[in-house]
Amino acid sequence: MKAARELAVLVRMNLLMHRGFIFVMGIVMLMFPLGFVLGMGYLIPNISEETATYITIGSAAQAVITIAAVGLPQMLAEARNEGRVEYFLAMPISREAYLLAFLVESMFLAIPGFVFAIVLGWWHYDLSLSFDPTIILVAILAMLATSGAGMVLAILIPHMQLVNAITQLLIFYFIFFSPVLLPIEQLPDVLQWTSWLLPPGYAADAMRATLTDLPDTHLTRSLIALTAFSVFSVAISSLAVRRRG
Repeated sequence: MKAARELAVLVRMNLLMHRGFIFVMGIVMLMFPLGFVLGMGYLIPNISEETATYITIGSAAQAVITIAAVGLPQMLAEARNEGRVEYFLAMPISREAYLLAFLVESMFLAIPGFVFAIVLGWWHYDLSLSFDPTIILVAILAMLATSGAGMVLAILIPHMQLVNAITQLLIFYFIFFSPVLLPIEQLPDVLQWTSWLLPPGYAADAMRATLTDLPDTHLTRSLIALTAFSVFSVAISSLAVRRRG
């Protein structure tokens, strides 16, 4: 109970301190699916339902991945740059709870873009989508699995600008060179191989499995992979923040 109260207070403080950033990021996260879902439709004449479904679900996955891999590390790097990380870690609170507060805040940020992408694609392309409650678990695991590396960078790299640059590069890979917006078969062999080693492809596959009837989805395998990535992500983040303090 004490841990839950501690986490709730930290989340509330983060939301208050980042309210300006949250407003801007909220607009950005709504523009991302707008650009992908509508923009790709304009670029691809006579787009098929399967392609539109990949783009729609991929845009929803991208909303979660972008917040976890870019927004979260940048917020943490800014907090470290301003001395807030050292301030909070000097208090009698759990270091893991401090990181978890950032993660919960990021989940709140990801929800609008995630939902908007699905609703926009469903409406614009008249898609046949189904809702499986497992999608909630998938979104949480996707956030956990893709946030670890960024949090470690934000904690250990002393320069905020370098953290921002690295995370921006990561998101380019996640968008264009992983099977998020397109089937894995359309990627070159080397990118197909690397996609098995990173979580974004599994996140998108699990979301397609829970929201569509597309063939060649593997929900169980993707959930197992995301769980493994999540455990690793939490472990390295915890180790980094303990080393920091």
